[in-house]
Amino acid sequence: MSLGPPWGRRTARDELAAETAYGQLYLSRLRRAQLELSVVGLLAFGGLVGSLPALFALAPGLERIHILSIPLPALLVAVPVFPMCVAIGIVYQRRADALDATFRTLIRDE
Repeated sequence: MSLGPPWGRRTARDELAAETAYGQLYLSRLRRAQLELSVVGLLAFGGLVGSLPALFALAPGLERIHILSIPLPALLVAVPVFPMCVAIGIVYQRRADALDATFRTLIRDE
């Protein structure tokens, strides 16, 4: 395994392989971006699920509303939550793939 020429410019892959400070910087930036993405996904999911009890507490009259003999709170918990969770997951996966692709492009030999 070659760590690149001792002279000249070293690639990001060389820096990662040699475990230099620059290589650690590349990895820490990737980890930070992944952590930020995870926190945003968690906040989106938590905001979606966490807002329902607040909605029910602020509007207690929702319990008396029925649609097709199903209480409205049950519909609000079942119907929009699952598609929104799937949407959050799809956005998260696409963004995570984009982060990985960017990192792979960065470390590709030039």
